Amino acid sequence: MKLLKVMILALAVAVAVPGLARAQQIVATDVLSIANFFLEAGTKPKIDIDEYGDPRINVRYQGAEFAIYYYGCNNGQNCSSVQFYSGYKTEGSVSYAQINKWNADKRFVKAYLSDTGNARIEQDIYLGDYGMDAGDFGNIVDNWVRSMARFEVAINW
Repeated sequence: MKLLKVMILALAVAVAVPGLARAQQIVATDVLSIANFFLEAGTKPKIDIDEYGDPRINVRYQGAEFAIYYYGCNNGQNCSSVQFYSGYKTEGSVSYAQINKWNADKRFVKAYLSDTGNARIEQDIYLGDYGMDAGDFGNIVDNWVRSMARFEVAINW
């Protein structure tokens, strides 16, 4: 019976204090939730605004440098998703065949060549209204960093 009362009290507090129930969630609606994830991981992300007025975070994490772009925003706020992005100035040294092979073998990270022949990789993450917990987000970030390293090998970076 005491356990039931504690559970009811916890639920009441979570409902009464908006956002408390998902305090540990990583959400695109609050740029600081992702920035704080990286701060807690020991790196200093740099927050700025992209050319469309939406948030962007530049990150150095586990030896990798990449940007996080925000999408589904309303005037630069209340975004619903993010995209990890990394670009490589390859100036035509990477072939479409290399990019196609990469994309055929990978599930979550896609690659392409820019109009100027530079290689790019991206990973989209839909966070919706409720986001995801920091552990799951950390797994996605770790997969992204490993993917970047593999891509750099694939393009002879």
